[in-house]
Parts: sequence; structure tokens; C-alpha cells
Amino acid sequence: MEAPPSVPAPATRNRRTSSDHVADALRAAINSGHLADGEELNQVELAEHFGVSRVPVREAIRRLEAEGLIEAAAHRRAVVRGFDLAGIAESFELRALIEGHLVEAAVPLMERSLLSELSALNAAIRDEPDDRRVLALDAEFHRRLYEPAGRPTALEIATQLRSRAERYVLLRSDSFVGEQVRWLTRDHATILRLARAGDGTATRAAIERHLGRLCDGILRLSRRRAASRPPR
Repeated sequence: MEAPPSVPAPATRNRRTSSDHVADALRAAINSGHLADGEELNQVELAEHFGVSRVPVREAIRRLEAEGLIEAAAHRRAVVRGFDLAGIAESFELRALIEGHLVEAAVPLMERSLLSELSALNAAIRDEPDDRRVLALDAEFHRRLYEPAGRPTALEIATQLRSRAERYVLLRSDSFVGEQVRWLTRDHATILRLARAGDGTATRAAIERHLGRLCDGILRLSRRRAASRPPR
């Protein structure tokens, strides 16, 4: 397996442990699409690329397997886990449950200053022309929206599910900017308005609708792309 271009050189490790560095680099390569669904991960080649022993590579693969990004059946090489449409839909269902819970807990604890900062962040998303930057800003918007809840475990799980979903936004969509960003930022504005009013229940429902809408868009694009492929 040839190391993807997004995998940092071993010299960039600084104070991070070897397994942390390998896991972060592989996670980024999978989520960006540089490592495709079903691609094998050869531990020997990875160890050579990162300049480490096979132990931290093995630890990194175990971690990514626990996150659902890699499949590593007994006595077989680890491969990048692929998701069918049902798997994508399930990921969004879980996100809606967890993120709805987080925002409902966060709303009573939100400072006005945070809501103003989130409004400015939403404006930056609206004006951003680059898909990957839009997704990075959107991730920051959601993370900061949920932080007042003080639920780090739920936030960590939501972040993992989000990374998985973003991979399919980038791989299955021709572009995320334009009309999609317009409705996304309108949804954000609605969420902020309800949060400012202190209505946690309504804000939770708005988050669930927002994620359902994103999921429907990805599934629709995926079906359209599959239908346009010539038969083998």
C-alpha cells in the first residue's frame, strides 16, 4: 500500500506518541478519501513509512477499528471500512440522538457572548467558497454549540460520527458550496434563534431536522451517482 499524500511525514510527530500520530494520520486519510473503502492497510509498509515499529501501528489500527473506520477480521489484513446507504443513514440517526441530547442540555447554560460568536461563525460559513473549509467551520460551529452541556463523552462520540459523515459529504457530493451552504446556514440561524430564546426542546428538534435534511441530501446524491454509473 502506498502511503496517501495526506499522511504527514514522521518528522512532524513532536511530543505526540507514535500510536497517536499514526492513528491521526490514518484517520485523516480515510476521512478525506485518500484511503478508499476496502483498501488494505499493510502494517509492515505503514511502520516503514512512519519510521516506527509495528506495535504503534497495531495500536492505531485497533483504535480506528473501535471508531468504526477500519475492519480487521482475525487472521486477515485490516481494511478501510465501507458503508452502504443504510450505514450512512444509521450514522445520521445516531448523530441526531446524541447531538439533540447535547444541544438540549447546552441551551440553558449558553452565554449571550457565545451565541454572538456562533452567529459570526455562521456568517463565515455562508461566505466560504471551499468545501473542506466549510466542513471545518461547520464542525467548529457544532462543537462550540454543544460545549456548554459539559458532556465530553457524548461530544467525543458525536465528533466520531460526524467525521464519518463528512467523508461521505466530500466523496458523494459534487460540491457542498452554493445552495447546500445556503440552507445549512439558514438552519443554523434558526437553531441560534431558538437557543437565544432559551427553548431547549425546540432547539433539539431543529438540530434533528437539520441532520435529517443533510442525511437525505447525501443519500439522494449517492443514489443519483450510482444510477448514472455505466453497468459493468
